Amino acid sequence: MTTPPPPPPKLRNIALGILVAVLVVLLLCSASSAVKWAGAPFLVVPRILGILESVRSDEIVAVPMAAPPTSVAFPQAEVYAVYTADLSLLEITSQLIESDSLPWLVVQRAATGESIPVELVDRGLLPYDEPRAPGRPVLRFEIVEPGTYAMTHPRREVAFYLVPDRTTGQEAVIVASYVIQLTLLAFPLFLVFGRPWLDRRRRWQAHQRERRTASGLALRQAAERRARSHRPTYRRRDP
Repeated sequence: MTTPPPPPPKLRNIALGILVAVLVVLLLCSASSAVKWAGAPFLVVPRILGILESVRSDEIVAVPMAAPPTSVAFPQAEVYAVYTADLSLLEITSQLIESDSLPWLVVQRAATGESIPVELVDRGLLPYDEPRAPGRPVLRFEIVEPGTYAMTHPRREVAFYLVPDRTTGQEAVIVASYVIQLTLLAFPLFLVFGRPWLDRRRRWQAHQRERRTASGLALRQAAERRARSHRPTYRRRDP
């Protein structure tokens, strides 16, 4: 008897498979943005409570790298992080960290030529990184006096982004906020999905115990019947 060939795929299944493949590719290409946007809602409550200070959209500055040096005006004294999604800059940053070399960005006060210390950021992408700036932070520096600064950097046909760094030093608060909010979200999900599953599991375990008990009782009864059937009988002799 020959097995019939499988039915030909339907057009709906083919279209669904193509759609799933496209979504997977898009998700992989924008994984960094997805991680940051997924973590952004958990920072709303700490910012509303005043524990964390938010960053406004107009405070995020895109700095083109096509014609260095680039002049940037800093309106207030603050610590700034340099974000980039450019693969070559990310690789250069990693190599500089490994070789303990100087950063690829030089920041100087335009009026005096004074250099501002710039440090390399040795970490990967985190959920609380700024989602409106592409990539992740690779450099950090502090502006002590507001004013115009000249930035010397490699020549690239891309831009890096300056974001006020208001999360460094607040990692414990951020992690605690994430844990508390995830716990509060997980509790109703547990009531909806987890509790029925636990009830079904307990009923299944009780059913299994009953079956084992019944099976053990049946085995003991069968063993007793076999023992009685093999027991020798003695016939009484008349005198």
